[in-house]
Amino acid sequence: MGVDIEQFNPHNQAALRAWWEVGHAATADRPGKPWPLWEQSRVALPTPNPERGVTLVAAIDGREMVGAGLVIRTLKENLHTAMAFAYVRPDRTREGIGRRLVEELEVIAAGDGRTTIQSEAYLPPGGSGTGPELFARALGYEVASRESIKELTLADFVARRDALAASAPVPEGYRVITFDTVCPEDHLASFGRLLGMLMSEVPLGELDLQASEWTPERIREAEQRQVSVGRHLLTAMAIAPDGSVAGVSDLRVDDSDPAYGQIGITIVDPAHRGRRLGLVLKTATHDLAVATWPGLVSVDTSNAEVNTWMNAVNEALGYRTIETLLELQKKL
Repeated sequence: MGVDIEQFNPHNQAALRAWWEVGHAATADRPGKPWPLWEQSRVALPTPNPERGVTLVAAIDGREMVGAGLVIRTLKENLHTAMAFAYVRPDRTREGIGRRLVEELEVIAAGDGRTTIQSEAYLPPGGSGTGPELFARALGYEVASRESIKELTLADFVARRDALAASAPVPEGYRVITFDTVCPEDHLASFGRLLGMLMSEVPLGELDLQASEWTPERIREAEQRQVSVGRHLLTAMAIAPDGSVAGVSDLRVDDSDPAYGQIGITIVDPAHRGRRLGLVLKTATHDLAVATWPGLVSVDTSNAEVNTWMNAVNEALGYRTIETLLELQKKL
C-alpha cells in the first residue's frame, strides 16, 4: 500500500501540526467541539504530564500524513490499561490505514506491559451499528459502556439561573467555596480522599478500571501541570458541617480557547448525598465560569446513560444530548 506507520516526537512542530490537521479533518463532521484548537495541542502534547504518558504515531504516504494515532498510558494506577485512538484523513478512508494504525498502537501498548486497551466511538444520539462501531468490533473491541455527550449554551444557563438557585439552595450547615485550579491547603487532604473514591462511585459498566490514591503531593503536581499549559479548573467544593469535603465539581477552560469549556469531575461523598449537592456544585462552577470568562459560549460533558442522577442534574442545567459515546475495550 505504500503507507508507513511511524512514531514521532511531539516537539517536532511540523509533524505535530500535520498530525493535528489529520485529526481535525477526521472529526470535522461531529457536532460540538470534538477536536482541540491547534494552540491547545501545540502546548499540551509536548508538555510532560505526571499522570499520563503519550505516544504519537502517523501514517505516512510519500511526503503526506494521511493518518494519525495516539496511545495514552496512565502512570499512577491502572498500569494494565492504555487508551488508543486512530484517525484517518477523510479522503483516505477504506484503505486499511485505520486498521494498521490500531495494530501499531496495540503493539506500543503491549510493549509497555498493558493488557487492556480502551478506546471510543462516537455515534448520533441513541445510535448503534454505525461505521465506527462496526470497525471497532471487527478489530476485537467490545462496548463496555454507553455515554451521552451533552452540550450547554451558556445563554441558556443564565436564563435558568434564578430558578436553579431557588430549587437547590446550599443545604443548612454546608458551605460552598470556589477556586481556580489550586485547592486551598486546608482542604487538600480531604479533597484527595474524595478523588480516591471516583472510580468506585461513577458507573463504569464493564470498563476494567481500579480506584486511585490522591496524595496532597500528587494533587499539587497535577495542578502545576494544568497551570503550565494554561488550563483552568474552575472548581466548586462543598464543605460539610464537620469541615470535610463533601463534594466537588469542576469546569475546565483553556486560555487558548476561552469560548468553550468542558466539565471535568463531579462527585459527592455517599455520606452526604440526598441534599442536591451535585446541582448546587455544578451551578456554582457555571456561575464562576460566566463571571470569569464572559466570552464563554458553550460547555460540554458526558455521562453514562445509566447515571440517571447526574443526567437529571445536567438536564436541569439545560444540557442537551448531541452524541452517543461508546466506551470500547479489548483484552490483548
